[in-house]
Amino acid sequence: MELFEYVKNSWPGWVCSAFVPVIAYLYSQVMASRNGVRALLRAEIIRVYNKYHDDLHYCPIYVKQSIEDVYKQYHALHGNGVGTKLYEEIMALPTEPEGEE
Repeated sequence: MELFEYVKNSWPGWVCSAFVPVIAYLYSQVMASRNGVRALLRAEIIRVYNKYHDDLHYCPIYVKQSIEDVYKQYHALHGNGVGTKLYEEIMALPTEPEGEE
């Protein structure tokens, strides 16, 4: 009977101790995925910046709309700093090449 009482009183602790490593593993996987997605979004912002800011010196409106969506997701994943600065510079570009208005 003592064994039965021990099991009856201890099972919540056993269940919790079994789930802690599982939760820790899942958390690490979520964080790795989040960091990976943020890195891909940052790379896209940099690619667009290099093409339109450095090479073409203008950015069509459809690209600005697309990069705005990318930036919103990047910012939601706590991306900031360089990505924010590049985004702001992209958005400040004219939408047409100079001389074609």
